[in-house]
Amino acid sequence: MTKLELLVSVMVDGKWYSTDDLVSRVGHRFSATKHVAEKQGYQFEKRREGMRFEYRMVSTTIELAR
Repeated sequence: MTKLELLVSVMVDGKWYSTDDLVSRVGHRFSATKHVAEKQGYQFEKRREGMRFEYRMVSTTIELAR
């Protein structure tokens, strides 16, 4: 499974994930993988919770094609 496939499989549920969650599930360069996903049409939201950031996937390329 590629890093992109891994990121999508984790985040497709639309839940919020902290940076620590994504590092442990996808790898320490998850932001680079997120950038690749964005170039392929995936969209993410980012929010700050205290001193940390959280991310969630808000749309997939499948939804964008509709």
